[in-house]
Amino acid sequence: MTPALAAGARLASTRVETVDGTRVVDLRDVNWVDPVHLVAVAAEAHAARRDGLGFRLHAPAARDRARYASRMRLGEIVDSLGGTHDLPPVQASDRTGELVEVAALAAPRDVRTLAELVAERVAALDRDLAQALHQGLSEIGQNVCDHARSIGFVAAQTIPRRGELRFAVADPGVGLLATLRAQGAADDRNAIDLALHGVSSRNRRGTGLPSTVRAVTRLDGYLYLASGAAATFITASRRTNSAGAAFGGTIVEGRVPTGGLVRRLEPA
Repeated sequence: MTPALAAGARLASTRVETVDGTRVVDLRDVNWVDPVHLVAVAAEAHAARRDGLGFRLHAPAARDRARYASRMRLGEIVDSLGGTHDLPPVQASDRTGELVEVAALAAPRDVRTLAELVAERVAALDRDLAQALHQGLSEIGQNVCDHARSIGFVAAQTIPRRGELRFAVADPGVGLLATLRAQGAADDRNAIDLALHGVSSRNRRGTGLPSTVRAVTRLDGYLYLASGAAATFITASRRTNSAGAAFGGTIVEGRVPTGGLVRRLEPA
């Protein structure tokens, strides 16, 4: 068994293994389903199809969590990629403006709904931060299309009782190291550092990740970035790096409060 999709501590209870030619993702012990779970599972399903493997998803044991994952159309994504699952059927209601159901990111326009939802929620707090997040997420989506050599997946949810918005983007592509090796990246940790400083494979400064980090941290939120065998967790006051199996491609997760203190953007 391989370590589980380890995009942060909240994914530690997710198990992934390959058994008899089938990649199995087990969410039965997951107590809360976040966008990062949704995009990570979708990316694993896409990777399994790419690698000629079957795919099987075990739904969360908690019925409300399983229903939520199904409401976010995770089962439909797994079905579309030729996998199987035991998520329950649900009747979806229109919650436009509250969430972004897990969806494929195959062209830059596919990240637009995510970027617009995040920007709209942040605009009430700070329009400069909202614009920075919109531009940053749009460029992150563009980078997936340009460099990952794979489609990606996006999802977002608002949690009113917690006063927060969470979003995630993931792809099962080549990862940051392969993308930035020509720019001097020596390993996965180094590749993450370069990406966070705006280094691009096209010899120009990339603004997607740096802009998103600045905006999220000034909102007293966090950003999690994992690629290959490295990951980093960033808040306004600290950055924590980790090593070990992180994510086969690249995954970005962010959380922003929908109220409270806002740290003003400073000149770059």
